[in-house]
Amino acid sequence: MPQQDRHKERMIPIEFEFYDLLETLPKKNRCSVVLITCGSATIKINSQVRLLQSPCVLCLSQYDTIECIHADHLSAKSFHFDPWFIKACLCFDNLNDDVVLEPRYDYDRQNLYIFTKHHDHFQGIFSLTPQSYLHINEQMLMIGAETFSQSDGFWTCRIRRMLRQLIRRISDIYADQRKLGLFEALDSHNPASICAQYIHGHYAEAVSLGGLCSLVNLNRTSLNQKFKAHFGCTCMEYLLNYRLKIAQELLSNTNMKTREIAQNCGFKYETYFTRQFTAKLGVSPAAYRKNPLSYSAYDGRPVRRL
Repeated sequence: MPQQDRHKERMIPIEFEFYDLLETLPKKNRCSVVLITCGSATIKINSQVRLLQSPCVLCLSQYDTIECIHADHLSAKSFHFDPWFIKACLCFDNLNDDVVLEPRYDYDRQNLYIFTKHHDHFQGIFSLTPQSYLHINEQMLMIGAETFSQSDGFWTCRIRRMLRQLIRRISDIYADQRKLGLFEALDSHNPASICAQYIHGHYAEAVSLGGLCSLVNLNRTSLNQKFKAHFGCTCMEYLLNYRLKIAQELLSNTNMKTREIAQNCGFKYETYFTRQFTAKLGVSPAAYRKNPLSYSAYDGRPVRRL
């Protein structure tokens, strides 16, 4: 139901749910930001089977169809809004490219494409790194708190500003992942995609090549060939690179000890973690932590001095 404005006689077309189990999605006349905070779910979205593995974001609109096939300890929070809440001209009928709008509205309309322009490869699902999750979760909590508190007569303005920031952040993630060809690679029927999604959700655990082979019912040679065709590296190289990418974020944004970071990224021994980090990134964890802003993000190659 729309939110009743306690300060004015009007209804605001937004809703926030702190605990969403995906059972009532999509919402009519709404776009929805769904943050998967815990657990996982297998869903059928627009006839495509997809895995939601926390932490991730799902962006939906009234045009989507979604069915939850299986959920495992699933927990999510969601925010639903009519597009015209952002800009009065951005009703659903005006979100198509063939509708002419003033140029000043193009930016907001394009950012809403993550909700309305879904296709076989892209269904509005975004995997999140720990740092991205922290930022998006914080923004969602702030939006939810303001939705329920309505602290003064300007509460809708604050939510609109925070919502636009949230959508821009997710749009930036979309742009980065599209550059990497991630959506084309993450085909639910592709063994490489299934293994990559598993790695994203279980990198902190003891992941083995044999376990990944059992997951997709392929032998080691076949799986590595398919994986290399999509990602340019073998399964275990991908796992190592992903663990090091997470470690780089933890070194940059937390006060965790190196030993704790190693354990949280799936490395059994701190010495092995340090050796791999130094070899792959070209700088030791200790040296990187002293000035993380002076290095580029890790993408499988040695980081660059900025």
